Amino acid sequence: MATDLVPGQRESSFVMPLEEFVAEVVTLIETQPDAREIQVERVKFLRYGEARGDYDETVAAVNHLDPHGK
Repeated sequence: MATDLVPGQRESSFVMPLEEFVAEVVTLIETQPDAREIQVERVKFLRYGEARGDYDETVAAVNHLDPHGK
């Protein structure tokens, strides 16, 4: 999320805007009150990488794209 928790992250085009994250989470909570896990759409590719069998490749791709990881 675009916050000040990590220096420079608020301005990063790589991260999800905080307002977008909050809006999606609130919608999920309102529409799925019994959900055991709340996942914004953007995280699902990483969350289910192990089940797909490509977790290592997914994490490597994310790390490669992250401007803070260089």
